[in-house]
Amino acid sequence: MREVAVVSVGYTRVSEHWEKSIKGLFVEAALKALENADLSVRSLDGMYVANVFAGYLQGQTNLANVLADSLGVYDKFAISIDAGGASGALAIHEAYKDVAHGVRDVVMVCGVEKMSETSPQEVVSALTSVADQEYLRYTGITVHSLAALIYKTYLRRFNKKQEDVALMSVVDHEHAITCSHAQYPFKLSVEAIMSSAILADPIRALEVISPSDGSAAIIMCPHEKAKELGLSHVKLVTSQIARDKFNLMERDDLLSMKALIEAAQRAYNSTGITPSDLSFVELYDDYSVMGVIALEKLGLCGPGEGVELLKNGEVKLSGSIPVNTFGGLKARGAPLGAVGVYQAVEAYLQLTGNAGPNQVKNARIGLTQTSCGFNSIVVINLFEACC
Repeated sequence: MREVAVVSVGYTRVSEHWEKSIKGLFVEAALKALENADLSVRSLDGMYVANVFAGYLQGQTNLANVLADSLGVYDKFAISIDAGGASGALAIHEAYKDVAHGVRDVVMVCGVEKMSETSPQEVVSALTSVADQEYLRYTGITVHSLAALIYKTYLRRFNKKQEDVALMSVVDHEHAITCSHAQYPFKLSVEAIMSSAILADPIRALEVISPSDGSAAIIMCPHEKAKELGLSHVKLVTSQIARDKFNLMERDDLLSMKALIEAAQRAYNSTGITPSDLSFVELYDDYSVMGVIALEKLGLCGPGEGVELLKNGEVKLSGSIPVNTFGGLKARGAPLGAVGVYQAVEAYLQLTGNAGPNQVKNARIGLTQTSCGFNSIVVINLFEACC
C-alpha cells in the first residue's frame, strides 16, 4: 500500500447561503482547493462527492455527476456518497483506499449541503429520514426523541448533571469565536442553554445542531507525489470504519456505541498510535451528550468521566486534549454531508500550522470522528504532520 497525503483544502464559510446554490457552494470550495495546490481540473483522476439531503430538500439526485459537470470534469470517475452524518468521512475513506491501492492518483473529496432554505419541520423530517422509516415512521419518533433516550440514560447511569454535559456546546462556541468559517462565532453560556426550549426532554435547543449550508474539499494523492509537487501536506495514516445495529432499540445497551469503540481500536492498532499521542480531536457532536460519550469511547477518559474533561478545561485549545478546535458541529456548523470533510480541512490546517488563532501548539497527530444513526456507522480518520 502507498502512503496517502492531503495536499490542499478549500472551503466556504458555514452559514445560511441564501444567494448560493448547491452547485455554487461546491464549485467555490473545489476551485479553492485546486488553486491552493496550483492544480487544474485536468489533474484529477476522480471525485468523491458527499451529500445527504439534496435528493430530499433540492430534489436533486445523481449529485456527483451533476457537480462534476459544473466543475468542468466530464470524463473522469465521479461517485456520490450518502451515509448520513458519516458521508464526508466515508468519502475520504473510499478515496483513501483507492489512492493507497494505486487505483487512482490525484483525487478530490468534496462534501456539500444546503439545508437552510426550508422550514424547521422539514429539516427535522429530513434528519429523521436517515433512520429506518419502516421502523419509525408511524410511531412519531424523531431523531431528537432518540437522542433524548440516550441523554437520559447517560445522566441516570453516571449520576451526572445536564449542566455539565451542556459544557460540550459551551466549549464549541468558545473555539468558534476566532474561527473565520464558523456559522456561530459567539460565546454561549450554560445558563443560556438551560433556558432554551426543550426539544425532547431533556434536550435543549442550544445543545443541538442547526440547519447549515456549506462545502469543503480536500485533494489527496500518494505521499511520494505530494513531495514531488512540493506542496505542504499531511499524511492520512489510516481510515477505519465500523458498524453497529442500525436501530437503536435493538442494541443491548443504549450507551454501548460498539462501532465507535471498534473503529477507534482499529485505527489505534493499525498505526500504533494511542489516545495519549493525539494532539487534538474533532468529534461528531450533533447533540452535546454524543460529544461527551465520544470522549469516553475514544479512550480519552473512562466511562462517565467525559464531563470531567469539560469541567477541568482539558478539551480547550490550551488543554491536554483540545477538542473541536474550530467549533465542532454545534458552532462551526453542520452541513451534514460535508462535516467529515470540514473536519479533515481543520486537521490539515492544524497540522500544517495554518490554524491561526485556533492553532494547537506543537500539533502532530489529529483524529476525526464522524457517525450516522447514533454511531450505527462510524468513520475514524487519523492525520499526521509531515516533517
